[in-house]
Amino acid sequence: MKKLFLIPALLFVLNSTAQTDKGWRSVGGTGHLTLDFKNKAQSFDLSPELYWFVGNNFALGTDFGFGFFNSTSGDSIKTKSSGTYGYVTPGFRYFFGNTDHKWRPYAFLNGGYEFQASHLKVGTYSSSSSASGFKGYAGMGLDWFFNEHAAFDIRLHVIDFGLDNSLTPVKTDAKFNPSFSIG
Repeated sequence: MKKLFLIPALLFVLNSTAQTDKGWRSVGGTGHLTLDFKNKAQSFDLSPELYWFVGNNFALGTDFGFGFFNSTSGDSIKTKSSGTYGYVTPGFRYFFGNTDHKWRPYAFLNGGYEFQASHLKVGTYSSSSSASGFKGYAGMGLDWFFNEHAAFDIRLHVIDFGLDNSLTPVKTDAKFNPSFSIG
């Protein structure tokens, strides 16, 4: 069980990007585990990424991810909800500036496929739903190369396009959605 906690933690902390010259690769990602015993809720997601520099400062690759959630609430009428999701989004990154600098800004653009499935049970009532479609996002980032083989990554998603499960039925929606991540 300890390995389950260790792998997402390592992926969150380490983004092993070496250089931005042709032939190098970038491997990283994020992970998230929530265990809320008071509210009887659990969630897990893992989002690895893999890129190859096909030219100086220009990388092609993919982000992919999957996750699930589960929650139970209510004393007299039990409510149980659960769901899963996954995505694959090929994309590119372009790094700006001189390779001699430790701080390197970059822009990214990804587009691919995502799916979601959920199940809700309230008392004896039960329903399931699923949706799939295009997922895309764009933004900018900043890498700090603290040695020749590793970097610390700060990323800002500026626009997201994908499934919006707050809409009924679930539809594809584009939104200005600044989200910040560190890895």
